[in-house]
Amino acid sequence: MTKTAPPIVTIGFSSHRLEVLEPVQEEMSRHEAIVLEEPSEVDFPKFLEGNLSVTEYLADKDVEFPDFSIRELELVKGLHGQKKAIFQVEPYQERLIQIHELLAAGHTRAEVENRPEYKEIYAAESEATRTLLDFYAAAHTAPFPRVVETVMQFARADAGRFRLRDDLRAAALAPLALKYPSLYVEAGYIHLYLLKALSRLLSGRVRLKPKFVLASRSLPMIGRPRPLGPGDFLTLIHIFTSPLSPEKENLLAAQSLIYIQLLQKREMAPGVDPAPHLTDETKAYRLTRDLSFEDCALLYPQVRKASPEKAVAVVTGYLRAAGRAGG
Repeated sequence: MTKTAPPIVTIGFSSHRLEVLEPVQEEMSRHEAIVLEEPSEVDFPKFLEGNLSVTEYLADKDVEFPDFSIRELELVKGLHGQKKAIFQVEPYQERLIQIHELLAAGHTRAEVENRPEYKEIYAAESEATRTLLDFYAAAHTAPFPRVVETVMQFARADAGRFRLRDDLRAAALAPLALKYPSLYVEAGYIHLYLLKALSRLLSGRVRLKPKFVLASRSLPMIGRPRPLGPGDFLTLIHIFTSPLSPEKENLLAAQSLIYIQLLQKREMAPGVDPAPHLTDETKAYRLTRDLSFEDCALLYPQVRKASPEKAVAVVTGYLRAAGRAGG
């Protein structure tokens, strides 16, 4: 008797940037089913069938990266036309939207937060929001060590939120993973815990394949599948509850305050540079990876209100003046 090969589940770790779409399309096209990292929308099937335009579909939706959203929707619509099964699976975000809708409709906080399906999400969001507001309150006026402390508190809360989010998504993905011979799962770079959660649920029944979509470009640049900012690295350490000394935690939080100021916030399209956001993140990674806590304390007042271009110039100049190349 011929043994049936287990289903293949590829987790494509990427970002919502235009530069990932070409390699993402190549990966998606190799699979029979595709799962997007977004909550289920009732009008999504109508869009896929051509009964709604991209503009009409997005009209009532708040998207963080509009150019990316438009291009990815066009991409998956084309794949749907090739008989690929397309799904939206993000139960945490879906339930969070439901929470906001219930509160807006006049339901009390106690009523909503005590519903079994919302309890954990409400608690995780409340803690993350509380610590984020603490950071905002401290960011421009508090002494630097206090600002760093609020970053560390937020990273711990954010880690709990990501673990819950990935556990819920893994549970929702498991039936699809067993239904199709090959499944592509879109996932943000920080959702590495999703791989662990799926492995726990599907061990021995599927073949899990993690794929860093821009690794072929990132590896020659920095020897890593992607540049990981100090804030994301700190959050991942807490997600996986890895041991971390207080000194290292303080340093990563301090470096993250500089790193985030160096990044371009606008959407950049591939051109002469095929991966402008990867290049931007690599530059920020190289400029911050060797900064000491004291370096960050000196630099933070100079960059916290600066444009990315100005912040890069400040940090580059600081490192050169100190005889350190910064890259």
